Amino acid sequence: MDRLTRSFLEARDDLLRFLKRRGRQRAAEDIVQTVWLKLRERGGQESWEEPRAVLFTTAANLGTDNHRRETVAERAISREAANAESATPGPDPEAQADAVGQLERLSVALEQLPEQCRQAFLLNRLDGLTHTQIATQLGVSTKTVQRHIERALRTCVEVLE
Repeated sequence: MDRLTRSFLEARDDLLRFLKRRGRQRAAEDIVQTVWLKLRERGGQESWEEPRAVLFTTAANLGTDNHRRETVAERAISREAANAESATPGPDPEAQADAVGQLERLSVALEQLPEQCRQAFLLNRLDGLTHTQIATQLGVSTKTVQRHIERALRTCVEVLE
């Protein structure tokens, strides 16, 4: 067994604790493995005076690099999310003005309906009441409620066309 492998196996648990204490809980295991790979690729273990110090220094540097990459990635994701939100176009001013005009015309048309007809329509469409509930509230038959709602709907369609 070569010097690097022996030193690595002796220090492995200490390296994990070291990285976890430095806030690298999730990435500690990956970083420890990368330490061994990087040092194996670099070679020259015979010249190391303190193999344990080399292992810990490499682990600290890789941990810092990992943290920087995560931070940059998080910022990029945040920027992209912010850009996506701001890039979503708002309603076209012309379409918005047209919608406001339609709402005003509908409001005027509904105001011209008889009171009970308008109430039946609004209770149904805005409050979500059934014909039976509206009939009970207005003191009329469900057939009358149905006629009122149909009349209001015809009026709305005529205004919008």
